[in-house]
Formats: sequence, C-alpha cells, structure tokens
Amino acid sequence: MDVTQQLLTVGAVLAGALLSFVGSGINDRFRFRRDKAAKLIEQRSAAYAGYGRAIKACYSLSSRIAAGRGLHAQTPSLSPEDGLPQLEAAAAQRERDWEHVLLLGDPATVEAARTWHRSVWRMEWYAHGWIDEADPAGWEEAVATASRSRTKFYAAARRSLDIPSPRLEDGIWPIEWMMKRKPSTTEAPPRITE
Repeated sequence: MDVTQQLLTVGAVLAGALLSFVGSGINDRFRFRRDKAAKLIEQRSAAYAGYGRAIKACYSLSSRIAAGRGLHAQTPSLSPEDGLPQLEAAAAQRERDWEHVLLLGDPATVEAARTWHRSVWRMEWYAHGWIDEADPAGWEEAVATASRSRTKFYAAARRSLDIPSPRLEDGIWPIEWMMKRKPSTTEAPPRITE
C-alpha cells in the first residue's frame, strides 16, 4: 500500500468520525429542544388548569353569595358572613396560580386570562356588596361576561398547547331554563337520607 492510499484511508476515517460527531451533536441538540418544548407544554397545561380551577372557585363562591344577596336564584345561596372568608381564600389561591400563568403562558393566553380574571372580579364585587344599586340585570350581565371570557381563555390556552380545534362553544351561564326557576327555591334541595 502506498502512502497516498494510506493517507486517503486515514482521511476518510477522520472525516467519518468528524461527521459522526457533528451529526450526534446536532441530534442531541434537536432532542434537547424537543424535550424542552414538551416539558413547557406540560407545565403550561398544569398552569392553565390550576388557574382555571382557582378562578372557577371564585366564580362559584361569588355566585352563591350573590344568591344569598337576592340577586338570582340559580345556585344554592350562601350568606355573605359564611361565604366571604371562603371567597377571600379562593382569591388568594387564584393569585398564586395566576403567577404560573404569567410565567409560562404565551401572550394571547395571558391576555385572555387577564380578561377572565377582571370579569370574575366584577362578580366578586357583587358578592362583597360593593356595587352601588346592584340589581339582577347587572348581575346577569356580569355572569354572561365572565362566561364569554372563560370561553376565550380556554380557546387561547388550547391554541397555546397546540390542541386541535381550539374553538369551544360559548358556555353562557346560567342556562335559559335555570332563569325560570322560582325565587322561592334558592335553597339547596333537601338531602334524602336512608
């Protein structure tokens, strides 16, 4: 074997090793980015779900306290004395979960969450009795606005998580047949014990 052929063989081996090293590095970089993106999606999903549960608790407690104030008859009532401490605790949890959304959410989802947050605040003001001349029509509008905001938040969150078909139907609450419920039935139905 002559020297030229040996140099070509060594050169080919070195080029193969270099290409293998570069290819392995590129593959590791792609795998790292893919794993990082998957972890972000997982963390976002948890942040959005936690925030959704926390704000839903504020929504539900506000609704029950507003029923206790005579603003509607669609949910079992809860007296302000009993409900407001629970509402404050739920609002504190919402604030903790909100920080996760701010940290991990994409801008569109953060803005949709902020809008939902503000609309539920309006409901909380009704629950606290801070709305001058509060009336059932104003309450119903606050609930409808919160329901629309919720739908927009989940649509934005679904887009952020790359879930197919991010658009959801509006979940307007309360449902029309509930509005026909008699005011005398604001109490929870009796429990049947055996």
